[in-house]
Amino acid sequence: MTRASKIPRSVQLHLLLLFTGFLLIIIPAVNKTPTAQISEQSLHAAAQFLFLVDTEEYAKSWEAGADLLHKMLPQKAWNEQITKIRSFLGPIVERIQHDIAYTSSASDVPEGEYVILTFISRFELRERVIETITLMLSDDNRWQVVGYFLK
Repeated sequence: MTRASKIPRSVQLHLLLLFTGFLLIIIPAVNKTPTAQISEQSLHAAAQFLFLVDTEEYAKSWEAGADLLHKMLPQKAWNEQITKIRSFLGPIVERIQHDIAYTSSASDVPEGEYVILTFISRFELRERVIETITLMLSDDNRWQVVGYFLK
């Protein structure tokens, strides 16, 4: 007789459920996958930001960014850089979310909660562009953009 067969079936089931619940908590932390709530909130913030950029509301996109973005890049420089970059791409044709990652630590930035979103995008003048948006949870509990990179 095996050891597992000595444990009552109901106890085995409870242990399995407990272990599964533990994995549901631990795996996202190990894989740096954000929770559903963080994913939803950060995706919403990124969509709002991208709408401003896509409609060439560059000043408003900078204003919607986090204080950290404002400290790293003055509004005038932001407007000049984003105008130049987006002029090479043309209007957005398609954007597909590729990846999402969560971290509470990153090099060269203040401690905090960050979400990094990656999109595979197609623009009128470029077939494949990787857009990466980094968002930070602000003191007032809102996700705000701290970085927007195109490759």
